[in-house]
Amino acid sequence: MNSFVSLGDLVKWLELVHAFDALLLLKPDEPVVIREHPQPRLELEARADVVLRLTCRASSFPPPNYQWFCDGQPLFCDESIYASPVLEIRNPTPAHSGIYTCRAWSVRGSEKFSKPCKVIVKCPASRDSASRELAPLSAADKVALIISNSAYLGGDTLPLTENDAESLGKALAALEFRIIAFKNLRKGDIAYALSIFRQFLKPGTYSVFYYAGHGFKEDGRDYIQPVDCDDNAPADDCVCFQEIVEEIRSAPCSLNLIILDACRDTRELPSSSAVGSTSRISGMKAQHVRRSTIVVYATSPSTSAVEVDGHPNGLFMEHFSKHVGKTASVHEVILQSLKDFERHKLASMQVPVVKYDIPGDHSLSDPILDSPVYYENKRLWSRISRLPQNKKFQIGDTEHTLHVEFSCEKEHSNEEEEMAEGSEREEKEL
Repeated sequence: MNSFVSLGDLVKWLELVHAFDALLLLKPDEPVVIREHPQPRLELEARADVVLRLTCRASSFPPPNYQWFCDGQPLFCDESIYASPVLEIRNPTPAHSGIYTCRAWSVRGSEKFSKPCKVIVKCPASRDSASRELAPLSAADKVALIISNSAYLGGDTLPLTENDAESLGKALAALEFRIIAFKNLRKGDIAYALSIFRQFLKPGTYSVFYYAGHGFKEDGRDYIQPVDCDDNAPADDCVCFQEIVEEIRSAPCSLNLIILDACRDTRELPSSSAVGSTSRISGMKAQHVRRSTIVVYATSPSTSAVEVDGHPNGLFMEHFSKHVGKTASVHEVILQSLKDFERHKLASMQVPVVKYDIPGDHSLSDPILDSPVYYENKRLWSRISRLPQNKKFQIGDTEHTLHVEFSCEKEHSNEEEEMAEGSEREEKEL
């Protein structure tokens, strides 16, 4: 019995076994495309616990090499980090300030330059000066939990929630957040997602929680509606949003941004319901809370969240996503989003509500410290994001075997590739 293997299947197998020399002969060349650019601006203070960290990732075949530049001059050092997609400079000084770019190139001659990043390293402010400026804020780590529920019991769908979650996830990933994303969760699944999220909420961390999907308000509390619950499901079968807020606020984070992008239509409490009924998630306990939280409700109590036909995002995320990636403070990002929101013709149908209890001007773009928390979370992240091992299954009594291989690929649009090409032209013009 003859067996034939296509060239495409052979290439995939060679990639799995990392047979690079054979791939050079069989796989077509792929030009360099910048997939992830460094952030446009980074301000940090010259301290022993600070690390200047920039990321540029590209794809190509043969795989790309990297070279970092500061003010047009290549960075040379014995350490391989200067030829890595991630540039890390520990204990930076003001001399490290400048315009940083990264060149990604392949041995076949293709190359691209990243967008520039302006780095400002300031001297530590004098603690004895009463008139000194506040020192730049920084995070021990950054992590986001994003949940989108769109496919509900009985065929009810919310087509834009996945788009909203993806828009926010991409913006936060560009700001160096670790993204934990789930969709179409039941109550137990939500509890599991929160249990993972809580493990990252260590001292000094910046956290973002975002939920998009069905929701309602009952007896003065907001509820997240799992996908296996219809509109008549009792509150005890759903997840109380205020309990999630309390749990996140009890963690020792420096910043918590919590967003409920769901309807808040009020349901009448059934006459048989006991006063004080809750839907508490196992493991959530009220603890000492910190002044570190901003809670954003995409709409006001007793009103719905609007989705507009033909728009890629819901009404709230349509405006918030335009500003979330900026280097401004979270307060300013929200303010500008609300100002844009008010100009929309449907603004009167959905009025967001924002609650603050945080005193500082934290920004989602604040740099990440070179701290024990960062490396502890890095080890945790490596463990939970590891792909399962490939599996083999025998198909009944036949001689056939089913091979299941797990992989993770990042999708990129033509627009992203055009942006990368544009950044190269801009760099050459500079």
